[in-house]
Amino acid sequence: MRIALINKKGGVGKTPFAFSLAKDLELYLQSNDNSCIEKIYPGKAKISNKVKAIDDCVFDFGGFAAAGVLDVIGQSDCVIVPCTAVFNSVLRTDETIKEILPFNKNIILLATNFKDAREEEILRAELDKRYPNFERFYFKQSKIVNNSINYGMSFSELYNESPIAKRSYSNFMAEYKKLIKVIKKFARKEEKDG
Repeated sequence: MRIALINKKGGVGKTPFAFSLAKDLELYLQSNDNSCIEKIYPGKAKISNKVKAIDDCVFDFGGFAAAGVLDVIGQSDCVIVPCTAVFNSVLRTDETIKEILPFNKNIILLATNFKDAREEEILRAELDKRYPNFERFYFKQSKIVNNSINYGMSFSELYNESPIAKRSYSNFMAEYKKLIKVIKKFARKEEKDG
C-alpha cells in the first residue's frame, strides 16, 4: 500500500494525518519536508530530499521541491489532499490537484481545521463545485491533530486512551474511520488492477 499526502499550501494538516495513517495502518512514513517524524516514529520514518517509492509507505510531501515526488504520486494507491477554509488554501489545493491529476486520479480531499458550521459550509460548497467526483472528508478543528504530533500518538491511539478521549474525539474519529475504509478500498482496487 502506498499513500501520498500533498498540498502546496502549508499548515493544512499533511504531517499529522500522514503520521497517524502510517502508524494506524502499520506503514512506513517518508517526507521531503523537515519535521519531527523521525523522532516521533523512530525506525519507521525518514526525511529525505529524494524520496523513493517503497511499498507499505505513507508519503508526506511538502510541495514539489524534492526529486521523485511526481513519480511516487503516480505509483501511489491514492493521493490525499488536505485543504482548509482559507481562500488561499483552496487556490493552492486547486493548483496541486491540476499538477497531480495527470499522474494519479485516485484523489481524496480532506477539509481540515474548520472552526464552525459556516466554515464547513464554505468548504463543502467549494469542494463540491470544484471536485464532485472525488471522495471528500470533513474534519472539524480538534486538539487530536496537534496532540498526535505532540505526544507521538496516532489518532486511534489518542482516541482509545480513555473514556473522556473517546467522547471528545468521537466525531473526528467517525470521519477518520471512514477515510481509512476508502483508502483500503483504493489499495484493494490497485491490487486487482495491478
